[in-house]
Amino acid sequence: SRCNLTNLKENEEFIKNLPVNGKYLYSSLNNFNAKDIYNYFTSLGLKLKKEDHDRVFPITNSSSSVIDTLSKELAKNKVEILYNTKVVDILVDNTKAVVTTNGEYKTNNIIIATGGMSYPQTGSTGDGYKFAGMFGHKVTDLYPAETYLVTKNIFPLAGITLEDVCITIGKHTSRDSMLFTHVGLSGPAVQTVSEYVYREIKEKKTAIIQIDLLTNISINELFNDMDSYPSKNEIKTWLKTKLPTRLVETILNISKIDGSIKIASLSKIDKEKLLNNIKNFSFEIIKTGNAEQSFVTGGGIDLGDIDTKTMESKIIFGLYFVGEVLDFHGPIGGYNLTIAFSTGYTAGLSIK
Repeated sequence: SRCNLTNLKENEEFIKNLPVNGKYLYSSLNNFNAKDIYNYFTSLGLKLKKEDHDRVFPITNSSSSVIDTLSKELAKNKVEILYNTKVVDILVDNTKAVVTTNGEYKTNNIIIATGGMSYPQTGSTGDGYKFAGMFGHKVTDLYPAETYLVTKNIFPLAGITLEDVCITIGKHTSRDSMLFTHVGLSGPAVQTVSEYVYREIKEKKTAIIQIDLLTNISINELFNDMDSYPSKNEIKTWLKTKLPTRLVETILNISKIDGSIKIASLSKIDKEKLLNNIKNFSFEIIKTGNAEQSFVTGGGIDLGDIDTKTMESKIIFGLYFVGEVLDFHGPIGGYNLTIAFSTGYTAGLSIK
């Protein structure tokens, strides 16, 4: 894993890109935003680089560099982490305490930063929602965000990556890379629209997405490109200058066009059909990955009962919630770690 640490968009633009509840992040981002995260890690000696879509990665391309940097900082500040220790209860009456399999820890303030329920093998098993419920906090419906899609028709395309596609579902679009898998579709462009696909399937049992396979050229430019190609060549020869061979064969099959037909012999209707399937490749989606198989859990602790200026519970004094356990999430590309760092910093600042 490379560890996409943050996303260097300005606060306004950052918030605009969040699918839900962005307005609640203003205070937190004013305290500690993407630039602060960047400066914090570089001040600790971690060299970073900015890539496309404003994403930030360590120059080493290794998440272990980030872990090493934070581990040294924790050791320097004499912060103790208890490993292989499960929290079994949290007490908030009279004296606050965290009850674990390795003993009870009394405290004045508790920050719950358990994450959602995605990738439970990492420890994010949804405990934070359980604790929040114990204290009278409402938890919204939970759903998968940033996950893969299963298509009704499976084409022989597994393993093909396209670096720049645009995926549309309703009024939502996503432009990035994608990957064909043995069950359907994955990759950043797919993961970004997956939560909208999930909602559509929940409502209508199925969802249709359109994929523009060649984003850098318009349909008219494609027409002109095809017509200026030597017309005695087979149509599949021209198509292979634009797309991988297996994808060319699939496009020809769904267009019901013989790839060995000469360009000169192709009717205008067939040309239109072919180019439309390139610019609007339509997929019926029958399901998405579940919350445990998604990169991010959508939904979470209702923000109505959280003071988002401090991240403190409005129900219990001295209890704080931060990160993905709350009803916050962003698209792929460094948004979710930024939310985690920013809300975590805000809670720490409030306690201090």
